[in-house]
Amino acid sequence: MDRDELDRLQNYLQRMLNPEIGLAARARVQDMAEIILNDEPIGRVTVDDEDGDRSYNVTVPVEMPSATPNLNEVIRAKFGNQKLRVVPRPKKTDSSEIYLEDEYIAVLFRDDASGRSWTFEMAVLDIDLDPEE
Repeated sequence: MDRDELDRLQNYLQRMLNPEIGLAARARVQDMAEIILNDEPIGRVTVDDEDGDRSYNVTVPVEMPSATPNLNEVIRAKFGNQKLRVVPRPKKTDSSEIYLEDEYIAVLFRDDASGRSWTFEMAVLDIDLDPEE
């Protein structure tokens, strides 16, 4: 990813998750960037252009403070965004949907049976990076 592409993706993530999010290119991995919030790396972005359409996979590990967490509180605290909400998925017990107000934006997957390790995954299409008009 070049700097222009990183900037466009960063602007998108700032609009969707938190205005303080930054992206830092990985020195030896051309198609990956670190997601930075409050001067700490919190996740990564990888590029997928296998099918000719460029897209990005945002992955953020989320550790829960207990086996029965309040998912809304944890996700809102992780991203510093009170407009995020977690909604259970119908017929699924290992994941939930993430919404920004009423817009679906991501999935939160449970990684282990204890319920303490989760992964936030957000797919971003190249066309999503165009500025809103």
